[in-house]
Amino acid sequence: MNLWDYYRVLGIKQGVSDEEIRKAYRKKAMEYHPDRNPSPEAHNMFIRITEAYEYLTSHPHGRNITEEEARKNYQAWVDYRQAEARKRAEAYARASYAEFRKSPIYRSTNHIDGLMVFLGFLLGGTVMLMSVTGYRYRMQVATDPTEEPSLALAAITFIMGFAYTIISFLYLSAWIAQQRKRKETKNGGKKKGKESV
Repeated sequence: MNLWDYYRVLGIKQGVSDEEIRKAYRKKAMEYHPDRNPSPEAHNMFIRITEAYEYLTSHPHGRNITEEEARKNYQAWVDYRQAEARKRAEAYARASYAEFRKSPIYRSTNHIDGLMVFLGFLLGGTVMLMSVTGYRYRMQVATDPTEEPSLALAAITFIMGFAYTIISFLYLSAWIAQQRKRKETKNGGKKKGKESV
């Protein structure tokens, strides 16, 4: 495969972000892992998408590099790492899908969206607020006991909002850890670059 095949096999365009590459790989890996897909071509397709993912996440594919630099990067990949990536992909293809999900390459595709964490907090808080204010309002406008709202229903709604807020807090903790790890990885790469100069 060549550089452009890597984009094609993952179903992405050149210049997409690393997050989009991870999402595309995760989706394709789930679709083509031989443990999940019994078709004869699944094994080879899984190897091809894994090779593409490893190349695209280890090279500056969309960062304003010249075509000549892209060719040199690709040739270096072919010369030094393609066979290595293929061996790993073959090992992942032989493993069960459950084992593959524990692999470093699959774990590298995990992504927590900060916006979704924020929206989770917003939703949880809104549900709790609306259950309390809605209950109070209905109590104020009730003219007889049959029109009074159910305290149990208001409590259940409040608990659901609280649970959603707790889950969002757990996702926030994971998101912060993910951002720290990404920052450390980026800083580690910069330090190595400076040391080699």
